[in-house]
Amino acid sequence: MSEYIDIRGLSFSYPSSSITLFENLSLSFSEGWTVISGANGAGKTTLVKIILHLLLPDAGTVSVRGEIAFCPQVFTSLSDDDWFTIYDGSAEMGKLKSRLALSDEMIENVEVLSGGEKKRLQLLASLSKRPDILILDEPTNHLDNESRSMICSVLRDFEGCGVVITHDRTAAALLSERTLLFEHIVPAPVRVHDIPLTLENAAKELERRKKDGRNAYDALESASSSLSSVAARLGTQSSSMQKKLSKAGLDIHDHSGKAKIDGARLTGKDRSLDDQRRRILSREQQIESKLDAMEKPLLRKEGLSFSSGGYIPKLSFGPAGLFAGTYKLSVPSLVIEPGMHVAVKGRNGSGKTVLVKAIVEKFIADGRSGNLLYIPQEYSEEEVQRIRKRVDALSDEERGMVLSDIYRLGSEPSFLLDESSAPSPGELKKLDFVLSRREGRNIIIMDEPTNHLDIVSLRIFESMLKKEDTSFSLLLVSHDELFTSATCSKSWHLEREGQEGIVKIY
Repeated sequence: MSEYIDIRGLSFSYPSSSITLFENLSLSFSEGWTVISGANGAGKTTLVKIILHLLLPDAGTVSVRGEIAFCPQVFTSLSDDDWFTIYDGSAEMGKLKSRLALSDEMIENVEVLSGGEKKRLQLLASLSKRPDILILDEPTNHLDNESRSMICSVLRDFEGCGVVITHDRTAAALLSERTLLFEHIVPAPVRVHDIPLTLENAAKELERRKKDGRNAYDALESASSSLSSVAARLGTQSSSMQKKLSKAGLDIHDHSGKAKIDGARLTGKDRSLDDQRRRILSREQQIESKLDAMEKPLLRKEGLSFSSGGYIPKLSFGPAGLFAGTYKLSVPSLVIEPGMHVAVKGRNGSGKTVLVKAIVEKFIADGRSGNLLYIPQEYSEEEVQRIRKRVDALSDEERGMVLSDIYRLGSEPSFLLDESSAPSPGELKKLDFVLSRREGRNIIIMDEPTNHLDIVSLRIFESMLKKEDTSFSLLLVSHDELFTSATCSKSWHLEREGQEGIVKIY
């Protein structure tokens, strides 16, 4: 199978950083799809920029065969070239527009399209170039299940070389059983684990490999230490024996003593301890050679617990009518009992965020904001500044705990130490969460928390918010079925028909 992208001996570091991101990295990409995933800041997008020649490596080569189309996370408008290739008059393009549910009217009015519609249009524009290589960065962020399925159906039929950066385990499983997991434990360079499994299973396999590798390394280290102790003890015993078998100090007329020493020497008692010691030292040297040849597996401390506080108030809302423009969402009486975990589901545009914001506003108006930990879908500039002020007000001890928490959520906390760098959306969500997690808040409301979060953080949040834990209440908006099934036992479904919507309880 021919290689479309061939990377050999790649090294790269940003000029402003003292840390080497990639060192002597070699990878190849052939026909079919490859999923790239890993923690935020692990170099995934940087590698794509190097492939696209937007960044130049410090060393190594990057060879690309064929034309590349790239779909970044954000899409705003069509270029003149996009218009030309989309409307080339071919039956192929007509069929593709139909599969992506895009009409000419939608294509001509990009500014009014929803996020899912824009993502489908972006894919249409890229495929209209008939590329040999298609690279996508988080193509299913913010998308409902219908849009995700539509996009993945089209991507599966792509016949060239496909590369997708994603943390979406469902989409990844639909596309590929080859996963590249990027792991960056500073100050070591990024390690890329090439695993022929779906993203979800690859993450589990990497965790198993790391634990097995660390256990094997620790076992060899323990064996080497034990052998060293035995060798030292035999050395002491040998020295003692040598003293006992020495004729120095014996009376020249003590023929009996001399005879006993000669007999002991004849039987080899003076050599057996040394022989044992030499064999043990030889075995210890063999183990040390194995350890020198192994790379000590680096296991970062990951995972957090959620410290919720005492009495959990019951949360009630409705009946009510909520509006978003001309769209009306009819809400029945909704109740979240203490310790209940509820998933809010529905297609894009059905009013999930409208409902959650209304619930949050009522909760605050009732004077219970001290119980609430609310993580919004996106942060306004005002909210970003609010979070920064909370960080600035921390004592050195508190700041250290926050840095540790961020690290245990799978991210490098260096963005907190560099005031000139803006945290990514994923880093903001983690920071907002850890700032509140020790404050005894016992009602958590999260709007699309899995957007922008990496696979490492997703699995940690799943563990923290597991549905069996009734020490807090949870209201969660998400299209990630794997995430909601792990964290929620109840669900509210929003169903929309035209300009009317309703909430159904399951």
